[in-house]
Amino acid sequence: MLKMINSIRNHFLVIIITVVQLLIFAQSNLIASTSDSTNIKGQFEYLYKKSNNFQTYKVIPITSYNTLKQNATDSIRLYKKEAINHLNEAKSLNDKLETSNAEITQLKEELLKAQNMQNNISLIGIEVSKKTYSLIVWGIIIGLSLISIIMFLMFKQGHQTVKEAKTRVKELQEDLEKLRKSGILREQTLGQELTIYKLNHK
Repeated sequence: MLKMINSIRNHFLVIIITVVQLLIFAQSNLIASTSDSTNIKGQFEYLYKKSNNFQTYKVIPITSYNTLKQNATDSIRLYKKEAINHLNEAKSLNDKLETSNAEITQLKEELLKAQNMQNNISLIGIEVSKKTYSLIVWGIIIGLSLISIIMFLMFKQGHQTVKEAKTRVKELQEDLEKLRKSGILREQTLGQELTIYKLNHK
């Protein structure tokens, strides 16, 4: 009777072990098939739910553990690769941003120089604003105009003075000519009178 009980118990254990192995195999295959579509947390939860209970413990099949470990390692490797890629992209973007900032600074300086060149004019080697340059030019024009007007008035006055002097000289010459002619006539008259006087007092 004892032998019979032991034989039944052995058969029962074999059946239980076989069923457990089949369940473990099916479970590991199911975990492997869902590993691509479920994240790590979901795979842990799924493994926890599908694992067998033994007293206060959870019995996890080695194949399921290895599959989960491989999936976790692959995910971590993928995350690391993505993190490195993101860091490289961030560094590349940062480099581009620094280059852009340098170009913007250079463009600002060139724009400032262009604005200064547009607003300023070099006058005998001195940078002056267009407003100051305009005032200087207009001042020179007005000054030259005033000098020209003064010179014209002085020339006109001088010309008038010369004309009046010429007229006066001409008048004086005419008066001298009249005086000369008058002196000659008077001299002739005196000579005639002297001749007559000499003839009358011989």
